[in-house]
Amino acid sequence: AVAAVAVAVVGQVAGLGREELEKEVAQQEALLHGFQRENERLTLELRAAREAARVVEARHASEMTRLNAERLTEADSVLRAERASEGHRSALLAAHSRADEADERRDAAEAAARREASERRELEQRLAELDPRQLEVE
Repeated sequence: AVAAVAVAVVGQVAGLGREELEKEVAQQEALLHGFQRENERLTLELRAAREAARVVEARHASEMTRLNAERLTEADSVLRAERASEGHRSALLAAHSRADEADERRDAAEAAARREASERRELEQRLAELDPRQLEVE
């Protein structure tokens, strides 16, 4: 009852008839509903992006651990080969080569992790900058 009186009073002050005012209120409610749906959709999208980033970060951490262990194994091979006689020179060179390759794979994995973290931050920033009032009602 109070809302109906308020609608009638506002309509009279604005020079609008009751039907026009009710139509305007309905349009505003539809806009608010649309903004709410878009906000919920973006919230779900942000959660999914954060979860995907968490999974990628965990995978990269595991890969880094594996590559570091591989590097230590190869470094140990290098030390053993260096202690060997000159007849084992080819084994020493191969171990150095494998250690270098392990370093390169580790560096590539670190670079990929940095890129994905940067992309995640950019996505979160873009989502945070969205203004729901500028979105069209679906």
